[in-house]
Amino acid sequence: MVAGCLLAMNSCETQKSIAANTTAANDWLKLQQGASRINVSGTWFSEDWGRADLKQSGRDVTGRIDTYEVKGVVSGNKAYLTTWDSGKCYYAVILSQPSRNVLSGSYTDGPTYLNDAKEQRAVEFRRSY
Repeated sequence: MVAGCLLAMNSCETQKSIAANTTAANDWLKLQQGASRINVSGTWFSEDWGRADLKQSGRDVTGRIDTYEVKGVVSGNKAYLTTWDSGKCYYAVILSQPSRNVLSGSYTDGPTYLNDAKEQRAVEFRRSY
C-alpha cells in the first residue's frame, strides 16, 4: 500500500514538473515579440546536433533537430527555439543567421535560455541540400 501511494505521489509530482516545464518554455517564446527578419526554413546540419529540418510559417518555427521536436519563433534577426522529447522541453536555443547558409548561436539546458555565459554552449548549423 505504501509503495502504491509513493508511486502515485511521484507520478503527480512528475506531471506538475512537466506542466511547469511546458509553461516556462511557452512563456519564454511569448516574450520574443519582434517581427521576423530572417527565414530559417530548410534542412540544416550540425556536427553536434545532427540533422535539423525546420519549417517557418510567419514567425512560428516547427520541425525536428535529430530526435527532438522543435517549437519556436523568429523575432527580429534571431530564432528562439525549444527542443522537446516526450512532452518535456530539454533545451532553449537562440540562433542568428550571419549568412544564407549558416545558423549560429548557443543553447542552454532547460525550458528557458539561461543568460549566464557559463551555462551557454555554442552551436552552428550549415544548410544541407
